Amino acid sequence: MPSLVADYRTIDRETAKLLNLFGTLGSLSPKHQKLVSEIILLRLFDLFLNLVSSVAAKVACGASYVDGTLPTPLTRATSINHAKQLFQSQGRKNAKMQLRWSTARDIKDNIGFVLGGHENLVLAVDRSSLFIDELRRIRNRIAHSNKSSRSEYQVVVRRHYGANRNQVTPGLLLATPRFRPALLERYLRETRVFAKDFVKI
Repeated sequence: MPSLVADYRTIDRETAKLLNLFGTLGSLSPKHQKLVSEIILLRLFDLFLNLVSSVAAKVACGASYVDGTLPTPLTRATSINHAKQLFQSQGRKNAKMQLRWSTARDIKDNIGFVLGGHENLVLAVDRSSLFIDELRRIRNRIAHSNKSSRSEYQVVVRRHYGANRNQVTPGLLLATPRFRPALLERYLRETRVFAKDFVKI
């Protein structure tokens, strides 16, 4: 039976490394602080996606949560690959060609027909939906310099600055001492909290 412990240990270990790296930013020039902050955020987002997709597939196979409680999937998968196939096709008129895990809505849509709306994974995603939304918007602005990503990113800027500010780059937003703790540190710690909630520790 697949275990969620390895998934938790991975994100716990890797986010600890990123927090240590964050702690060294003060020794860098402002330009490099912004650049390294963006790189950390990109890495964090990848860790988040890997955690969510891996744990969802294992729970669909019947893996217990870390606290020992058992999930109650609507349809039980026989393997990780089978779980992914179910996420794509179960209960759908047209199968999803690609599973996206970057928004709370996408995550719930992927697993809803397999795990149901009352499964802990779904509830954990609901509780962290704003955090997930900000992480995605900032990640997309770093990775894609297009009109859509810039517009979506300004939603996060408005939340924290109260107005659109085009001069506030992702690196500046993440590293600025204006916020205590810095947003990047907050996102790193929120990922750790989300992971515990997601796997039930």
